Amino acid sequence: MNEIKFDSRNYRIHNEKNKRVIRKSLENCGAGRSVLLDNDNVLIAGNGVYEQAQELGLKVRVIESDGKELIAIKRTDLSTEDDRRKALALADNHSSDISVFDIELIMEDFSADDLDLWEFSINDSDLSAFIPKPDELTAEKKDAPPTMKLTFKSLKQMDLFEQELKTIIEKYEGMTYSVSCGEI
Repeated sequence: MNEIKFDSRNYRIHNEKNKRVIRKSLENCGAGRSVLLDNDNVLIAGNGVYEQAQELGLKVRVIESDGKELIAIKRTDLSTEDDRRKALALADNHSSDISVFDIELIMEDFSADDLDLWEFSINDSDLSAFIPKPDELTAEKKDAPPTMKLTFKSLKQMDLFEQELKTIIEKYEGMTYSVSCGEI
């Protein structure tokens, strides 16, 4: 079998907390979910889990599929009332909640319409990289409300972000906004 490769365009950012939770889950509960590869052995899903499994030296078994059947993993060492089973269910769901999307990468690959078809929306935590911190805000005059400048790399990025501007405006009520896209 060829070596499994990480996805260089992984849409998930695995911060240190996320990696710790995945690792703890693997150490305490064992593997509970599979990872997904394409035909070139590049990870489609499960980059964070695979990384931590490799660090722990877990073996990998590849099962080939054409996507026309759901592959279920049956953990024969766990039953419904086992504490390890409960911990695994919590860890599996929690680890996904504490990773974040790489919004810039997603905006490069998908249009706002594409994301809308998948009911994908950007939330406040995803926007944190784009929203200035209060100490980065400026004011023209001492008594004037602060000004926030938002700059986008492309019209595509601005179109996608436009859906979420209301969140920012509500968060910083009374502020003056300057929105621009690239250089003209």
